[in-house]
Amino acid sequence: MDTGSMYTEWGRFLQKWNRWISARWISLITIGTEGLPGYRERKRIRLLNGICFWVMLAYAGYMVGYSAPAYRVIFWESFQAFFFYAIPIVLNYYRRPLAACHFFCIYNLLIYTFFAVAHGQQEMSEYFLMASSVTAMLFFHRFSTIFTYFLLNLACFGLCKYSFTVMQPFLFMPKGHSEAIPNMILVFVFLFLIVYYFKWENDLQERLLEIRNQTLEQEKSKSDNLLLNILPRETAEELKEYGEARARYFKMVTVMFTDFKDFSFFCQELPPESLVAEVNRYFSVFDRIMDRYGIEKIKTIGDIYMCAGGLPEENDSHPQDVMRAAVDIQKYVADQKKKNASLGKPYFELRIGVHTGSVVAGIVGKKKFAYDIWGDTVNMASRMESTGEVGKVNLSQATYELVKDSFPCTYRGKIAAKNKGIIDMYFLDPAD
Repeated sequence: MDTGSMYTEWGRFLQKWNRWISARWISLITIGTEGLPGYRERKRIRLLNGICFWVMLAYAGYMVGYSAPAYRVIFWESFQAFFFYAIPIVLNYYRRPLAACHFFCIYNLLIYTFFAVAHGQQEMSEYFLMASSVTAMLFFHRFSTIFTYFLLNLACFGLCKYSFTVMQPFLFMPKGHSEAIPNMILVFVFLFLIVYYFKWENDLQERLLEIRNQTLEQEKSKSDNLLLNILPRETAEELKEYGEARARYFKMVTVMFTDFKDFSFFCQELPPESLVAEVNRYFSVFDRIMDRYGIEKIKTIGDIYMCAGGLPEENDSHPQDVMRAAVDIQKYVADQKKKNASLGKPYFELRIGVHTGSVVAGIVGKKKFAYDIWGDTVNMASRMESTGEVGKVNLSQATYELVKDSFPCTYRGKIAAKNKGIIDMYFLDPAD
């Protein structure tokens, strides 16, 4: 085996070992977190389990290192510490996380104070209280609790220092031997691991927060797009910012209505699903035509399609834009009629009516709101549609005056319109 292959195999072995260690570690620190809904609670349990396992591992090392008969005091002290640091993990397992945290902090106070008083200043056991004083920040959220444990650790540290001046140690190490160096190394290791694990949890939280923000941004984009399918952009932005949108007056817009001929006949002849699918196909094409010419779709009412040019952004080209859209719609309907007739299928025919005038536009209500327009212009456009003819675009006098120089039209004469009397009307001539 060459050197490159050997390094590759060694790297694979290390990756496999690292994955196995990581899996075991995660299974240990997550004891008692199953089914807990709150992230804070799960984090507190993971932190406590992790620290307890570190401490138990350290005292297991002490037990091995001081297993000789001469060091039986250290061995039994390490043994009882190993046992008691397992208790918070057991409490977490039985869903007592708060009790586990308090047990851990109180036991630290007692055991390290005892070690320091029992062995004297030369062993430097009191400095474990420094590491103990910061652990409360990892487990508790109330400042009063954290500060109380800090003061208790500080008080115990002072008590240890005071005891060195008034009493002699009563547990002795063999002559010439001291635990000071191992104790200080362990204090440094504990502090590093505690802070590092806290950093790791924060990094994890930041990654989760970033993912959550990205998800929220995606959901916000979906919601915004959905809102823009219902409302004009200007109205949607105003509604999001202020919770309501004011009505606006438009002096000149061009309103168009379309209506299928004999739609009630198709309702009887076609299954409901097929009818809805067919109407949806036509209206989807109409929507694309509206987008092409910058016309605002207002709503559909059954088989009626209503739209308007010149709002919500005012422009001077709306009469011509609506004419172009009307021509494209009638062309599409005529093409579909020819196609379906050749196949012996039923087909739609369409009337279109157009009128130009002033309207008020806005949204009403708090639930299932929709952008709508009101005014006599809307009523007049509806009359243009109802008095029109299949395959034709019927214009009012007001619209004709605005488009006559751009589109050829034919005068129909004076036509009676419901509730409007006798009105001059025009047909938009079909394109050559």
